[in-house]
Amino acid sequence: MSKIINYYRHGETVWNKEGRLQGWLDSELTAKGMEQAMSVTWNPEIVFSSDLTRAVKTAHLMFPDHIIQKNKNLREINLGHWQGSYIKELQQDEQYCCYMNSPEMFINTTQESFQDVTNRMIAFHQYLLQLPYERIAVVSHGVAIACLISSLHKQPYDKLWSYLLNGAACFSIEGNSEQVHKDIFVQ
Repeated sequence: MSKIINYYRHGETVWNKEGRLQGWLDSELTAKGMEQAMSVTWNPEIVFSSDLTRAVKTAHLMFPDHIIQKNKNLREINLGHWQGSYIKELQQDEQYCCYMNSPEMFINTTQESFQDVTNRMIAFHQYLLQLPYERIAVVSHGVAIACLISSLHKQPYDKLWSYLLNGAACFSIEGNSEQVHKDIFVQ
């Protein structure tokens, strides 16, 4: 049997609903976010999660019978001074507009770079490929997963947002390589 790694985004949070940026900050899951997480029916052998609370809580709701292995490499992008800000208030910020509209040209200042996020997500993915398990679940974050999948698809960052997942959706990677063989979405 081929290895399957499912990368899940955490469920919807209060700040997602309010249009606020979280980055390394946290807010609680909404009722919808909890429902999204509990709708997942896949049964992995092992579960990994970002150490941020929203991902850990999502992982517990998705896979209540599993011990959750927390790892800080699965964290969301650190958004620096934007963390906690309302997106509508950042619409006039040139740097934020570049981040959203031309991610391939984004130059970070207080934020983590897309390349740094990609590097840590690829390193973690390569670690998973070495594990003896055939069914692995990973609960992480929208931008972090988008960076990973974009890299595995060998896409430049101008395509990054096409890989952004909604609450509790997933990308499934089959096989023992770095190639994404099958993308599925669970909503």
